[in-house]
Amino acid sequence: MKKNLLLWQLLTLVAVLAPSLYLLYVWPQLPAQVPTHFDGSGQANGYTSRDHMWLLTLGLPLGIALFFSVLPYLDPKRRLDSNSVNFQKLRLAVVAMLGGLAGYGLYMALHPGTSGGGLLVLVGLFLAFMGNYLTTVQPNYFVGIRTPWTLESPTVWARTHRVGGMLFCLTGMLIAGLALVVPAQQMHLVLVGLLVLTAVFCYGYSYFVFRQEEQGRNVA
Repeated sequence: MKKNLLLWQLLTLVAVLAPSLYLLYVWPQLPAQVPTHFDGSGQANGYTSRDHMWLLTLGLPLGIALFFSVLPYLDPKRRLDSNSVNFQKLRLAVVAMLGGLAGYGLYMALHPGTSGGGLLVLVGLFLAFMGNYLTTVQPNYFVGIRTPWTLESPTVWARTHRVGGMLFCLTGMLIAGLALVVPAQQMHLVLVGLLVLTAVFCYGYSYFVFRQEEQGRNVA
């Protein structure tokens, strides 16, 4: 187990350092302003000074990685286990996503006019990874599909996260695949639509499972 944890911790360290190493590598070619905010189609609509990019490429990923190290201790019921591989995967996914966004901004600064599809692929892969995590996450106060019914019953939580996690994984993979072929200008509508449908289904499914459980108790 410790060897498995060490692997994921090393991967997280790579995810923390890679964006700042990329920034260091491209520093001489960077323009004064670097895109740091993007619209739904992946096109830049906000910029910051390149001097501030160290905060985004190193400070933010490192801060989030450290925050995840203390997050389990903030859970009153200690249901987030930092010694589990699944939790290490979650930390890696979030840190890699933040680093990927910073790296994408650097790439866009060096290649203005590039299609925004790459960002949407990144978002899709992140959602797929998160969906995989959700299938096994235990009830907690911080992460998961938190509806009135999943929070009321561990059984409803487990069933909702098993189905909802698989759905989020499929949605993420679909978004990543479509982003490669659908123009970025149309893809943001697809992204929003798929996310809304997935969220509504998970919300409704949790209620459905709760009602099933309640009816079973009444019959018994």
